[in-house]
Amino acid sequence: MINGELKVISQAWECQKAAGIDTIPVPIEKYLEVVHAKMEVRYDLDPTEAGQCFEIGSKRVIWVNGTHSPERQRFTALHELAHLYLKMPSQHGRVLSVDALYRYSSKPPEEILCDIFASECLFPRRLFTADVGRSVCGMKSVRKLADDYGASLTATGSRFAAYSKDFCAWILAEDRRVRYVSCSPVLREAGFWLSIGIEVPQHSVLGQLISGTADGTLDVVPSFTWTNNECKGLSEFCEEAILAPSLSQGMSLIWAEETDDRDRSVVAPRLEYDELLPELDGQLHFGKRARRK
Repeated sequence: MINGELKVISQAWECQKAAGIDTIPVPIEKYLEVVHAKMEVRYDLDPTEAGQCFEIGSKRVIWVNGTHSPERQRFTALHELAHLYLKMPSQHGRVLSVDALYRYSSKPPEEILCDIFASECLFPRRLFTADVGRSVCGMKSVRKLADDYGASLTATGSRFAAYSKDFCAWILAEDRRVRYVSCSPVLREAGFWLSIGIEVPQHSVLGQLISGTADGTLDVVPSFTWTNNECKGLSEFCEEAILAPSLSQGMSLIWAEETDDRDRSVVAPRLEYDELLPELDGQLHFGKRARRK
């Protein structure tokens, strides 16, 4: 699906340019103008419905569930907008359920591509790259960026790792198994590899949180805890983890300190390997959001 991802990312950038996006959090209404659609916040949808997208004659309408968090509503709108812009038929039917949007396992390729499009629109590359470059690794940074961009912690963490210049990775687990990994370019080049579908390592911080054997969210773990590959010069990782019990999900951010025997020159993110994570359940709240030029 790599070629499909590259094409969708390119189309998302075209959509950003057409919308004239230059501020964060991105104004959804500018994207709606590009596809000639109207968004309606509805409070009569079933709690399990994230939203709907349909056309009535020449009218295009996107519904989002008003009882959901602002972060959830924004991503729902952009996901449905992707179907319109890409002319890609929905595989979830007209109604988009919370389970279809926010859980990662068994998601159809078409829906993943719409997630990728939505992610690129939510995190404009030029703006987000600069912000990540000014941030240090850690959940605190991910939380702040999530707040600034009006996005979920899961989506922000995925993009954070993809654009980071540090040795870091964002790991999503669902039902105790690794479902998604977003890896920084330098960590990937160092040889880090983590197989999708494996059980979360028992001695990782996330593994201990899931099993209830520890209540700490930050610790240092040997590098072999998360990978069997030899990563030269990287003997241990800092790991910070969080659980989202309502969706049976857990997330870890792992990172290694700078090493003396490595070239830390800037490496451009290889976007063809990056996929968007599903949105979290919206129960994680952040501080007041700032709008910046």
